[in-house]
Amino acid sequence: MKRVAAIARLTLQEGLRMRIVLVFLIVLVFLVLRLPFALRGDETLSGRLQTFLAYSLAALNVFMSLATVFLSCATLTRDVAERSIHLVVTKPVSRFEILLGKWLGVNLLNLLMVTLSGLVIYGFAVFIKTRPVQFERDRLKLNDTVWTARIAARPRAPDFAKLAREWVDEQIREGRTFVGGVDAAVAQRAKELEESWRRVPPLGQRTYRFEGLPPPSGADSVYQVRFKAESVPYGVNERLYIGWALIDPQTNVVLALRETDEQAGTRHQFLVRAGAVRDGAAVIGVYNPPGNRDRSIYFEGQDALEILYRVGSFEGNFVKTLLLILFRLAFLSALGLFFGTFVSFPVACFCVLVIFVMCLGMPWWLEAIGANLQRPDPRIDPYGVLGPYVRRVLVPLLKITLPDFIAYDGTGKLIEGTYVPLGLMARGAAHTLIYGTALLLLPGWLVFRARELAQTVV
Repeated sequence: MKRVAAIARLTLQEGLRMRIVLVFLIVLVFLVLRLPFALRGDETLSGRLQTFLAYSLAALNVFMSLATVFLSCATLTRDVAERSIHLVVTKPVSRFEILLGKWLGVNLLNLLMVTLSGLVIYGFAVFIKTRPVQFERDRLKLNDTVWTARIAARPRAPDFAKLAREWVDEQIREGRTFVGGVDAAVAQRAKELEESWRRVPPLGQRTYRFEGLPPPSGADSVYQVRFKAESVPYGVNERLYIGWALIDPQTNVVLALRETDEQAGTRHQFLVRAGAVRDGAAVIGVYNPPGNRDRSIYFEGQDALEILYRVGSFEGNFVKTLLLILFRLAFLSALGLFFGTFVSFPVACFCVLVIFVMCLGMPWWLEAIGANLQRPDPRIDPYGVLGPYVRRVLVPLLKITLPDFIAYDGTGKLIEGTYVPLGLMARGAAHTLIYGTALLLLPGWLVFRARELAQTVV
């Protein structure tokens, strides 16, 4: 381990001396120091903080990724090109130890820079958080929707399959037959029941029950109701009026009423007092007022109506977001060293940057090959009649070989004040940190061991 530590220390010193790495770091520092004073967001305290976190963490991601790519690709290829690697391989140091030491050195530099940048970003976030506000409710909104870590609870849906089966059985007893078969009729009826449950007709009302909520932490604690309602029939830029009622789940007494007037098809939220939670349950009533005329309110998707409640701290979320960034950098550094074992510096950089872009665009690549098609039509399928067979091989291959950097990113959750789950951390570490290390230390080591670094002269 002493030899590995020595190589890691030399690699760290090399990274600090590289001009291109220093350029990226200087630009990153300038941006982080400038952003708190240049970005105003929506002129609210929470909007300003969210905008700052979004841009500063994006800058940290981009510039540290580029610095990692250039350093990891250069550290081995430059030693080979300048033949300084000959001084190392003649010593009792295995090529496995060389690769491991260089990978650790690159990631020690990453850890140092991400930690320092994270401290600066957190310091400015606290600075923004403590700025004076025009309205005190803006500070309350910041504390309850940004400076927190929350989990979303969704309304408990009825057992649509059971209800559909009972309805079909009743129809059969009355002598009705179903052309497509009983199972198809049950599936169709379950779909209709779910759509009806999600739809609030004109002048109609519906209640949604939430369970598993934690007890209020105090008299002033609040929950956030977040919703995305569609207008049926849909119109462009339609405004949708919704009446809301907070109902006591035990007595069915209405505790609070409010109305929202928001654009349909976009996500909105409002805060409610947590005192309405009884034994971990809450009930929300939705009323479709006359202002919507003949339009229905439709909550489409599993996350169209949610109650968010606190389970952790902003600081914990922030640390986990930085760890996810480090996992990504560890994967990129492993890739850079892997390609550096058998190609030159420019080629290695090109290969890693191509993979980096593909990992950033994984959702779009999967959509481009039709991975999201439920019932592929050969006329619109990108692969025609062979589409289902091609995707059967291509989709798992892409998902396994290329980590989805969009999925393994905690920035969006941090900004929204939602909890970064440990499951996401585990998946991100397995698919970036562990996978990248295995790629480097197994095939990378085999290639590097077989490579002849100097021509033998007899």
